[in-house]
Amino acid sequence: MIDTTQEQIMQNWNGEIPLVSVCCITYNHEPYIAQALDGFLMQRTSFPFEVLMHDDASTDNTADIIRDYEAKFPKIIKPIYQKENQYSQGKREISETWNFPRAKGKYIAMCEGDDYWIDGNKLQMQVDCLENNPEYGMCYTKAKQFIQKKMKFSRTKFGFYVKDFEDLLFNGNRVPTLTTVFRKDLLNSYLKEIYPQDKGWLMGDYPMWLYFAHESRIKFIDKVTSVYRVLENSASHSKDIKKQLVFEKSYWEIKNFFSEKYLNRTIPAFDEHLVLAYIYLRNSDRKAAKKEFLQSREQTFKVRAYELICSFEILFGLLMIKWRNL
Repeated sequence: MIDTTQEQIMQNWNGEIPLVSVCCITYNHEPYIAQALDGFLMQRTSFPFEVLMHDDASTDNTADIIRDYEAKFPKIIKPIYQKENQYSQGKREISETWNFPRAKGKYIAMCEGDDYWIDGNKLQMQVDCLENNPEYGMCYTKAKQFIQKKMKFSRTKFGFYVKDFEDLLFNGNRVPTLTTVFRKDLLNSYLKEIYPQDKGWLMGDYPMWLYFAHESRIKFIDKVTSVYRVLENSASHSKDIKKQLVFEKSYWEIKNFFSEKYLNRTIPAFDEHLVLAYIYLRNSDRKAAKKEFLQSREQTFKVRAYELICSFEILFGLLMIKWRNL
């Protein structure tokens, strides 16, 4: 629900440079996009902000819903409506190409069109933190997870404290993208120095967080401000085993790149069989997991631990996660 007083304040923003640019990419999010937009517009702030929407040629009514909001809030909602789908043409860096370059804010916030914010004080709280602590380059919070297929919230929340660069590199990503606010000048440095457009990485957020953590401190606020919607078929939640494997390989490539760049060392080689065993076990296919596991290069690990691991799947999952994060 949009606060009436805040709505009047927003309508009076005229010619003021926004302090925050909210970047949202969307494609065929008709059932969810209004909830995302309402989450942006419910923000109670002492500063102006803009909402940069990028619709990637949706084939449903997503663009029409955005147009309705744009007509009501033309000073805030600033969309791009693609006529041809960019992602399917291999142009995966949507934010880097279309939203980030036109952002006017000192700070950037991100949230995709199927996720949404639930705390009206989110932006104000995070901007206050960054304004008062110049050593921090990014601020993030916790998020609830909504399982769309089951139409219910998971007991598990996403978003945990990250100490520093090495913690984020070796212990994995714990930063929910939809909760982040970060400095635009730090983002620009990342784009110029790392140039992710050339890397072909399937994850756009994790390498950014690694760079931010290396170049600055990052602040975790232990508060739920947002909802991450878990859909059945996405890059990180695909049912296709091959797609899951490709995604895991890209995750490994990101970790290895930053380990070599900043620590001058490589991480353990990508073991496709061991990763497939992890994926199959995650999908409750123990027979396929066993087959892949026995082909793994981890001979000592195999001989000494296999029977125990197969008896205790949780233990195997923990061991695999530890290997994955090396």
